Amino acid sequence: MKLVIAEYLRTLRERDELDRLLPDLLVEMGYVPIARPQTGNRQFGVDLAARGHNATTGKDELLLLVVKQGDIGRTEWDGGNQGVRASINEILDVYLRSHVEPQDSARRIRIVLATNGELKQTVQASWSGFATEHNARADLEFWGLDRIAELVETHLLDEHVFRDEDRKELRRALALSGDSDYDQRDLHRLFLRTLGLSQEGTLQSTTTTKKDLMKALRIVNLSAQAFASWSASDGDARQGVRALERALLWSWHRIQLADESHRDKAMLDGFSSLWLGYLNVARHYFEKLQSHCYVEDGLYGYYSDGSEFSLVAFEQIGIFATIGLSQIAFTTNDEQMDAAHRGNARVVAEALASVVENNGICSSPCMDRHSQDITLALMLLVASGMVDEAKNWLRKLVRNVDYVYRAKRYIPIAHDSLDELTEDGGWNGERANESAMSMSWTIPTLAGWCVTLEMDESYQVLANEPQESYPAVCLQLWHFDENIYEHLYFSAAHHRCGASEAPIRLPDNAAEWRKHIVAFKDSDQARILANSSALKAGIQALDLIASRHFSTPVAPVFWYRMLFMSIGKQQEASAEIRDATS
Repeated sequence: MKLVIAEYLRTLRERDELDRLLPDLLVEMGYVPIARPQTGNRQFGVDLAARGHNATTGKDELLLLVVKQGDIGRTEWDGGNQGVRASINEILDVYLRSHVEPQDSARRIRIVLATNGELKQTVQASWSGFATEHNARADLEFWGLDRIAELVETHLLDEHVFRDEDRKELRRALALSGDSDYDQRDLHRLFLRTLGLSQEGTLQSTTTTKKDLMKALRIVNLSAQAFASWSASDGDARQGVRALERALLWSWHRIQLADESHRDKAMLDGFSSLWLGYLNVARHYFEKLQSHCYVEDGLYGYYSDGSEFSLVAFEQIGIFATIGLSQIAFTTNDEQMDAAHRGNARVVAEALASVVENNGICSSPCMDRHSQDITLALMLLVASGMVDEAKNWLRKLVRNVDYVYRAKRYIPIAHDSLDELTEDGGWNGERANESAMSMSWTIPTLAGWCVTLEMDESYQVLANEPQESYPAVCLQLWHFDENIYEHLYFSAAHHRCGASEAPIRLPDNAAEWRKHIVAFKDSDQARILANSSALKAGIQALDLIASRHFSTPVAPVFWYRMLFMSIGKQQEASAEIRDATS
């Protein structure tokens, strides 16, 4: 296990990764962090400060960490203002003179150089001499890769939380992390046991303390991060994104089952490490594929037939959409940071628009459940101000979907049987069979978006053709109920709650369907949506990630709000005109 941890630690960057793990480690060691890493603020050499009791010496101490990435050689040791020696000298000359609080003045000072590498032999003598020279003022200590791995195993992965069976399953998961067909079952069993959840998502024990739950969240985070790191190095970064999504969702589900006294700021702080871990893995995944988004047929080179290509294309559309929405549907109290998130979302939206434009298969879904990927992508494009791009894609989708239903070939099939996709859906050139065309979420979803984006002509196609050319297809949409949040973060919620609106007969004109949508604004659906625990915590993106991850249909009230906001802006504009002319 120490080797697994060491391999994971070796991949961490200094900023936003290694320096976020160390505070959790210090807390478990009994220290209280008093200064955390902050970008842009001068820290006078100290990346992390904490006070606590040193079990080895038996004395209270002030612990000051200097965090670096990788091995420490001559360049890193004495390489100008950013070198280790300069940082420690700044601590001795400035920090200890002006930044130590009165309550810490009597404590022994311990300065630790922490890195996920090693101290090279070429600087070991320099380090020893430097430590001896300044021993009167502070104890100097080096924590390298092996030492941090040992501390993580001892304090974050002790035998009471990380049992032998879990260790075996993590090893199996890591060994299979590079296999694109691996279903992560070993990792999922580890998550469930660590979080105290049954296979149905119910709580198996009510005696868990707040400390136990905090530690469980850290174990899940570390396991998922290690898996993501190994999968990226083995060539399938998608596996890492899926693992972090599952860790996020099941951890949030577990938090909602905890006693209300446990769901406080400290618990959310524990979850924030998971959220930041997901954002990092998602960013790395996007950056890895970003350049391919701007190449014509950039996704096509690896797939031999159209159905397989369509499956992969819409999977990428959904992943990109949730990565972008995780930025734009995540709010803080920092206007500058929120603006940066919106900028990040725009970058992802532009890449997504280019993928859709450069890969014609992106307008030909092969599964009816791809309607959720389409919805998430349209939400991102519209929310990022790329309405024209959204309309152009929607127009192509309407044209293609209408054509394939009339031709009874290449249809988005109504079930999830991948083995029978080619035969049932007519993707082998034959006519699609009737069972595959028995129902459709895709058609009413596209119709709703046509109304939302005021594309009445495209709506008209979808309103007329089902009645005339393929009347046997049952159009339907799924709406959640009060029990949605008991299931949304754990599994496919539409199998356990909610109801289908079916059969839907689209009105002859868009205005009538628009009235139908507007009625949702003051309905129970809007009230239930407002009760989302993720929304209240400022991370409504979690609800959308859950929909895509578990293939739960994105409830229409989510995207109907786009129309509500559009109507609100129209009303504001009309009021301004009335005020100006009155």
